[in-house]
Amino acid sequence: MHSFSGTCPVCSHATTYTSENDWFRDFLHCAHCKSIPRERAFVYVLERAQPDWRTKVIHESSPADRKVSTRIRDACPNYIPTQYFPHAPLGSIHEGTRCENLEALTFEDNSIDLHCHLDVMEHVNHPDKCFEEMERTLRPGGQIIFTTPVYEELVHTQRWGYYDDQGQVHFLFEPEYHGNPIDKKGAPVTFHYGQDLANMILQWTKDCGVEVITLNDPYLGVLGKFREVFVVTKRGPAANKVQGLKRWKNFKN
Repeated sequence: MHSFSGTCPVCSHATTYTSENDWFRDFLHCAHCKSIPRERAFVYVLERAQPDWRTKVIHESSPADRKVSTRIRDACPNYIPTQYFPHAPLGSIHEGTRCENLEALTFEDNSIDLHCHLDVMEHVNHPDKCFEEMERTLRPGGQIIFTTPVYEELVHTQRWGYYDDQGQVHFLFEPEYHGNPIDKKGAPVTFHYGQDLANMILQWTKDCGVEVITLNDPYLGVLGKFREVFVVTKRGPAANKVQGLKRWKNFKN
């Protein structure tokens, strides 16, 4: 049994984080809210990057029914949760939830203060389109705050699978699935991101900066693998697109 004491960023309680498993990423839980390390890292960064987030227009893609999302929902009047339902019209309300695809958002230009998502980007088909769309819909000064697994041993990102024009997934390596809040079959993994992810985001966006925060703090309960939180900030009017980093074309199908 592993045990650490601290104050949970998600529920704000003095707590104990415990895990019977060495894989802290999914098993190091807060005794009060059952949050896991990436959720605590996300909230810690959110509070510092956007201390007035409660007054903002926040879009969260693919929220799960967990404390980290319910905390934002309950505190932010302009919180917009969305899920991607492949057979529902984009922008429609399906089963009580707005349908959005990060690759083709229906939000107006400059209408969102904060896009956020936890472990979504490793499941998309075209991450370049996702960042183009999130930047388009962000207001100047707005941010994208997200988590996604980054494999420290990978210098270059690997495409793990892709969707064809009929929406069927094809794996290039061993099939891999993660949990999916709207599909018990899980979400296919399409990317293993490497150390080049921040630089690729610069290529995909017109005028954004990227900060990568990697916490390692038992008091916050942020330990184990895949602790990175990305903060992408839209600076303002479009500037010259970052050149170089031509490798991205090799990932497109």
